[in-house]
Amino acid sequence: MNNKTMILITILVIFFSICGATFWRVNVNHEQRMTLVVEKRIIEAAQACYNDDNCSSNKVTLGELIQKGYAKKEINPLTKTYYSLESYVIFENKNYTFIAV
Repeated sequence: MNNKTMILITILVIFFSICGATFWRVNVNHEQRMTLVVEKRIIEAAQACYNDDNCSSNKVTLGELIQKGYAKKEINPLTKTYYSLESYVIFENKNYTFIAV
C-alpha cells in the first residue's frame, strides 16, 4: 500500500468512529428523554391523586390511578408494550419515584 491509501484509510476510520459515537450518544439521550416523559406523566397523575386526598398510602399502583381516573394506560416507549398495572409510584421524603414492574 502506498502512502495516499494509508492516509485515506486513516481518515475514513477516524470519520466513522466519530460518527458512530455521536449517533450512539444521540440515540441513548433520545431514549432516556422518551422514558422520562412517560414517567413524569405517571408521577404527575400520582401527585394529583395525593393532592386531592384520593390516595392515602405512600405507594399507589398504576392500576389504582387508572381506576380513579387520574391516568390512562401508558406505553413503554422503548419496548412498545403497556406498563404493568402493578407498576407503582412511591412517595418518600417529598419525592415521587416511579417503579416499573
